[in-house]
Amino acid sequence: MIKSNCHTHTILCDGKNSAEEMVEAAIKKGFVSLGFSGHSPMYFENDWAMTEEGLKKYSEEIAKLKEKYKEKIEIYCGLELDADFSCSDISNFDYIIASVHQLHCGEKIISIDYTQKELSDCVNNDFGGDWYLMSEQYYSSVCEFVLKIKPDVVGHYDLIEKFNENSVCFDSESKIYQSIALKYLDKICEENPDVIFEVNTGAMYRCGKKLPYPSAFIMKRLKENNMKITITGDSHDVSSLDFAFEEMKGYCKSFGYTEAYILKNGKFVPVSI
Repeated sequence: MIKSNCHTHTILCDGKNSAEEMVEAAIKKGFVSLGFSGHSPMYFENDWAMTEEGLKKYSEEIAKLKEKYKEKIEIYCGLELDADFSCSDISNFDYIIASVHQLHCGEKIISIDYTQKELSDCVNNDFGGDWYLMSEQYYSSVCEFVLKIKPDVVGHYDLIEKFNENSVCFDSESKIYQSIALKYLDKICEENPDVIFEVNTGAMYRCGKKLPYPSAFIMKRLKENNMKITITGDSHDVSSLDFAFEEMKGYCKSFGYTEAYILKNGKFVPVSI
C-alpha cells in the first residue's frame, strides 16, 4: 500500500513530537506524503488546541518543512477544524478535516473523548441517562457541521464509541443507535457526496480499541453510498504514523473497497489497497 497519512498532530497542539520529527519518521517508513492537521483554535480555554498565535507559527513551520524536504516527501498543511473553532480564516490550508469533539449541554461544554467518566456523567446528568438521546445530539452536530463547512474529510465519524468497547456504555448493536448514526450519515452522503470519510486507527493505538472509526455497520453504509475513504492514524507521535495500516487494508476490503484516497500532487487521489 502506498503510505500516506493526512491526520497528524504535533507539539504545537496535543501531539508528542515536533513536526520535523514526524516528517523524518514518515520518510523512514516510506511515506510518499504526510499531511499535518493541527487542532484549530477554539473560542473557549483548553489544553489541546492551537491558539491563534500558535496557528500562525504552525503554518510557518509546515511551510519551511515543505521546502526543506521537498525532494523526499510531499508535505501538506491541513487543519482539523473543530465545530467550536474560533479562527477567522481557513482558506489558506491545503485541506480541512471536520470534527466534533464536544457536546453542548446548556452552558456546559463536555468533551466526548477525554474520559469515559466525563462522558458518562454528562449522559446521566444532562440526558437523563439516555445514551441514544446523547447520540442524536452528537450525530446531528456532526452532520450540521460537515454540511456547513463542506470539508475535504470527515473526522472520526463515530467518536462517541471511543469508550464503548464491548458496549460497556450503550448497546452499539442496537437498532435505535444504528438508525440514528445512519440517518445523519445518509444525509451527509446525499448532500455532500464528494467528502472523504477517514478510517481512523487512533483509538486502536491509544486506547486498545479493537476496530477503527467508523464501525462496521457505518463502513457498510458508506460503501453502499459509494463514498470515498482515507486511512489515517490520527497520529500524535511518530510510532503511530502507520499504525495498523496493513490491517486496515483487509478491513476496508471486507466491505468491498478496493481503493483509498491519499494526498498526492496537491490533492486527494485514489490508490489501490
